[in-house]
Amino acid sequence: MTENADATGTDVSRRRVLQAGGTALAGLTFASSASAHESDAERGRGADASGRGAVDRTLIEDGIVVSVDPDIGVQYGADVLVEDGRISRIEADIEDADADVIDASDAVVLPGFVNTHLHTWQAGVRGVAGNWTFLEYLETMLGEISAQYEPRDAYLGNLFGAVEQLNAGTTTVLDWFHIANTPRHTDAAIDGLADAGIRALFAHGPPGDDSATWWEDSGVTHPDDIRRLHEERFPSEDGLLSLAMGIRGPDYSTDEVVTDDIELARELGIPASMHIGSLGGGGVEKLHELGLLGDDLNYVHGNRLSAEEFALIGDSGGSLSTTPEVEMQMGMGMPALGDAIDGGAIPSVGVDIVSNVSGDMFTQNRMALQVQRALDNQPTVERGEQIQSVSLSAHRALELMTIEGARALGMESEIGSLTPGKRADITLIRADDIGTAPVHDPVQTAVFQAGVANVDTVLVDGRVVKRDGDLYNATAKRRREQLVRSGERVLRESGLLEDGRFQR
Repeated sequence: MTENADATGTDVSRRRVLQAGGTALAGLTFASSASAHESDAERGRGADASGRGAVDRTLIEDGIVVSVDPDIGVQYGADVLVEDGRISRIEADIEDADADVIDASDAVVLPGFVNTHLHTWQAGVRGVAGNWTFLEYLETMLGEISAQYEPRDAYLGNLFGAVEQLNAGTTTVLDWFHIANTPRHTDAAIDGLADAGIRALFAHGPPGDDSATWWEDSGVTHPDDIRRLHEERFPSEDGLLSLAMGIRGPDYSTDEVVTDDIELARELGIPASMHIGSLGGGGVEKLHELGLLGDDLNYVHGNRLSAEEFALIGDSGGSLSTTPEVEMQMGMGMPALGDAIDGGAIPSVGVDIVSNVSGDMFTQNRMALQVQRALDNQPTVERGEQIQSVSLSAHRALELMTIEGARALGMESEIGSLTPGKRADITLIRADDIGTAPVHDPVQTAVFQAGVANVDTVLVDGRVVKRDGDLYNATAKRRREQLVRSGERVLRESGLLEDGRFQR
């Protein structure tokens, strides 16, 4: 029985489709390790989902350390000592007989990347939205697909979406979760992040089962379940996961709802993130009129905001998450990175949706940088002249996905640079690979040459989650095929997969 066909008319069976999905996931190489004990077989929760025990002391030895700390700079042949989850020392020739030693003699050692905007749950429907406009995305993803998600699908999407980030050197994400269809969906999504072992700001958003109610000039305030999450799931800020609020904002809800939502976030003492400026400008002006601006607000996209609105964001201490590839494809407008910088807003970069684009920060950050350079160059080009210098440096680009991302999420005192005292979120990229050697300028190598295949080792909070190219996550290793089946079911029940063939 044939259920799909490629462009040449060759039949592709359902079995081959599933095998293709499994092969893609098999590209994630998992280390051999003892299976983590699962206290709940349904959800996959375990005492150590990474499958690797914690180590009190780790010595990263003899690397090219790109600290992104102006007082430390770039150090060659340097060691990084990690103790109890924090960076203790950065200097040459550290001796510690009790430490687990990671050889970094052929590596560039960087802060873990910070992805400030990701709908992590969409990992299960990867690669379906590459031809969609923004309005098609709103109609199909938030009007059809999201309604089909069950709690188990939310768990798998968040687990593998987060593991994908770790595999690519990203150690922190803002997870904008807008399929909070029931409290069980939300709990499952949080469990997925926890089992991945990533650091995350979980932005609890609206349900995804009724787009007309939640996304069309909505008069319905944020789900009250966020109070339960604040009290029960996030009682402290000491762990890897912390809570934020994903609000609709003035582009998608009434003035009364915007006011109520932001006041609720402030009552709970958590930041709020909103999509704004994708359909038109004026949203930030509205927030200003309502007296709601503040440094606890994160703005996503912002393509059609005015210079005056970016100045308001900057003056209030707010941040912008630009997701350049999605924005340009879907017709939101040109990425607003330069506008944010000019206005004094905290600039950062995010992926947005892997249902559409690559999930790695190398790609998105490089695109953000080069598009902004092209925008800055264009007036000179149009005058028939030659540019005399480029507008943003490679080092500035590295800051966008490290320390600036940390600032955007209010975490700059804990992550974003390799600084003694900060949490040990660290990424090592190989310096001797075919696409990275020789390393003449390690910053340019990291920004322009490196990619996911070069990510060798990753630590989150001092715990090794990837080493020598192998991921340490027993839960994800066992559940790879479940993700494939989950995505297939969701798309089929959404009417987008018929006889094994994608319909749009």
